[in-house]
Amino acid sequence: MGPLRVDFTGARGGEGPVTLGQGNVLEWIGAQRQERSDILCRFVSVPDGVTPADIADVLAVLIARHEALRTTIVPGDRAKQVVATEGVLTVELAELDGPDVEPVLRERLAAQPFDYGVDLPLRVAVATRDGVPHLVALALSHLATDFASISLVAAQLAAMLADPALRVVGPTAHQPLDQAALEATEPARRRAEGALRFWETQLRRMPQCMFSVPVVGPTGCREGYLKSRAAGLALPAIVARTGVSHSTVLLALAATLLAVRTGNPRGALVSICGNRFRPGMADYVGTIAQDALVPFELGESTVDDVVRGVRLATMNAYRYSQFEAKRLWPRMDGVALERGTRFQRDCVFNDVGAHGEERPVDAAPPAAGDVPDSVFTWLPATSYPVAFYFTVISAGHDVELALYADTRYLPPADIEGFLRGVEALLVASGSREVPVGEVAAITGIAPVERGEGWALVDSCWVELAEVRKVLEEATGGPAAVFGSTDLVGYVVADEKPQAVHEKCVALLPGRYTAMTPGRYVVCAAAPDDLTDHDAWRAMPVVEEGTGR
Repeated sequence: MGPLRVDFTGARGGEGPVTLGQGNVLEWIGAQRQERSDILCRFVSVPDGVTPADIADVLAVLIARHEALRTTIVPGDRAKQVVATEGVLTVELAELDGPDVEPVLRERLAAQPFDYGVDLPLRVAVATRDGVPHLVALALSHLATDFASISLVAAQLAAMLADPALRVVGPTAHQPLDQAALEATEPARRRAEGALRFWETQLRRMPQCMFSVPVVGPTGCREGYLKSRAAGLALPAIVARTGVSHSTVLLALAATLLAVRTGNPRGALVSICGNRFRPGMADYVGTIAQDALVPFELGESTVDDVVRGVRLATMNAYRYSQFEAKRLWPRMDGVALERGTRFQRDCVFNDVGAHGEERPVDAAPPAAGDVPDSVFTWLPATSYPVAFYFTVISAGHDVELALYADTRYLPPADIEGFLRGVEALLVASGSREVPVGEVAAITGIAPVERGEGWALVDSCWVELAEVRKVLEEATGGPAAVFGSTDLVGYVVADEKPQAVHEKCVALLPGRYTAMTPGRYVVCAAAPDDLTDHDAWRAMPVVEEGTGR
């Protein structure tokens, strides 16, 4: 069976600057374009009686309707989006059936990164059974859609397959070229500039990462999935009692267990903000989601108070979640040089179901009765450049959660334990306000043990041995570090403290347990015993200073 040809023609073409969302994706894809996580997949069942020609007609309408699906990106200092007026999409028809259809099609469609300057940002395959279509697989570049957008595209595809009367392009909607023009207006530019200031302010005072903890497991990564009816019964009561959204409750509970596990009473994580709360953006097809930086504090009162605190933090963070990414990185670099820390972006929260489902609210505590056991399973292998990625798949009838983690910090048993801990805390909080002091006992999540050689400096847990390694790598010579709240680094080098500091900061990305000293002492020689602070003090000093 040969491929399916889809000819499409849109109402307009053109080019313009990339949107903030597109620019953000360009930054994290990077020059190598090898990230598999920049491809999103969805699967749509084909109703009985739908032919390949019907599927081609529907795809042609979809691509004509949404300019994002026929847009290529020209990278560079002044990156631009180019919308094609017309073109051809080639769709693979594959004779496939059985339980492995989706994984097989996902692997085929996502095996290679998009060449976003040349390729359409859309790949499609159709699985057939005895020549009859039964499943459409979509793979889209993150430059074209975010999670909410691809869900909209999949829903429209499903609706048009089921109802021929819907197979019309319809009125022109807000498109990425329109969004770029909107973002160029003065009010939008002021908001984007305010977002940069917000990030810079938070980066100056928050821990550089949450998982500044000892390695406790093997190198690798796993992603677990939990489906819980008990949590689905409890969540509406918590939402009603606290007056916050389902998403905020789940973010707050994940943050609470993160704080308990890592021993960080103050922390921060990145929440992926859909940015669809502004007028006219709910049905926008384009990539508009960006990082929101959410600080939080565990406190000593109740989990409900943590939830309310996270609500205030997210309201502010989501307000400042649209920014020009390439202008944020220099701000981050500046803070890194000033503090001697590096924001690691190690923990991410993403509620991918927030825009596509009805979520109940019920002030009554869940009634006692028979509740099906929760279901835990492992998801297919994936990879994210983080230590912890917590996904809310659904918060409707059941709560469905996924947790991807670096197994050095959360071994497989702890990944499952964390998800079940969130479930246990939801169930306990469904009928009462839970004191923070009871969280560990309810969830089974115990604080990590750091032992000797750790210090809490400028809100960051650091491992002194790792700080020493950074000094040694930066200078190529012997080094030592001393202190508990203020670190002093001793080195033997032919450089001034500022040069040593800059080299140390450059070595911090990916080193969760290291930071730079607050003060450097450049010595002419090292003592025989590198662990003897008094001996270092006795060495001839070439120069000393903060290096800032």
